[in-house]
Formats: sequence, structure tokens, C-alpha cells
Amino acid sequence: MGSSGDGAKAGLVAGIPYGIVEAIIVYLSLVSSKASIETAIAKSIPPNSGLTANQLYSITLLIAPAVVVIFGVIGGLILGAIYGWKYEKIPGKTSMVKGLVLAGILWVLLSVLGGLGNLQDGAGVYLTQVGTGLGTALLFGFVLAYFYDRFVAAEKVMMGPT
Repeated sequence: MGSSGDGAKAGLVAGIPYGIVEAIIVYLSLVSSKASIETAIAKSIPPNSGLTANQLYSITLLIAPAVVVIFGVIGGLILGAIYGWKYEKIPGKTSMVKGLVLAGILWVLLSVLGGLGNLQDGAGVYLTQVGTGLGTALLFGFVLAYFYDRFVAAEKVMMGPT
């Protein structure tokens, strides 16, 4: 039987490593593309701006990873609640399979379909995003299922025998 409360707690926990790994990937992507990012920023800022492209890039380098972690945790909370709520309807016999199914859906939506806009940067960039997205989605699904089982079991122990 599913529990959206236990799912939300598990999703919150799973969102932390997911967000951290995604933040590292974003940081490394920003660092590796510094020149092209600064060029794009320079083209878009008004001439009388008080900030340079390098300064705006530096701000982005600081803020983007933190934002990614926050969105990872919030997204994990939401997806975990959905996982718990729809637990019985998700394909699979075990929590782990169900978590990995949800991870697959997350991967397709965020990396495969969501990354299509990055095809103008080249197939290599897109395929890298798809590959890293698969890894982080599977990490999320695994941690979500693991903690969901633990929270549900703890709740059963606290309620006593039925």
C-alpha cells in the first residue's frame, strides 16, 4: 500500500544526492564552456551595464549549483510524494523496480526530451547530457526506493501489529 507522506520523506532524502551530483555536473559544464558562455553573456548585456561578462559568469558559477541542489530537493519531495501516492499503480513487484521505473520516466522527460533543445550545441553535448541524466536519475530512483521501504517499515513498527 502506498503512502504519499513516506514517499515525500524518501523523495526529500533522495533529492539531496541527486541535487548534489547534478550541481557538480552543472559546475563542470559551466567551467568547461567558460569562453562560449562569457561570449554569449557579453552579446546580451547592455553596453552601459555595470557588470562585465566575466563578473556575470562568476556569479552564475556560484549560484547555478546551489539552485540545482534546491530544485533537486524540491523536485525529489514532489516526485517522492507522487511515488508514494501512486505506488500500487507503478509497474514492478518491488519498491526498487518501481523506483527505477520512476527514474526512467524522470530521465526521459528531463534528459532525453528536455535535452533536445541542446542539439544545436552538438550531438556530443546532447549525448553527454543524456548519459549523465541516466546516471543521476537511476541514483534518485535507487535512493528513493531504499528510503521509501525504510520509512514504510518504520511506520509499521510504530503502529504495532494489526
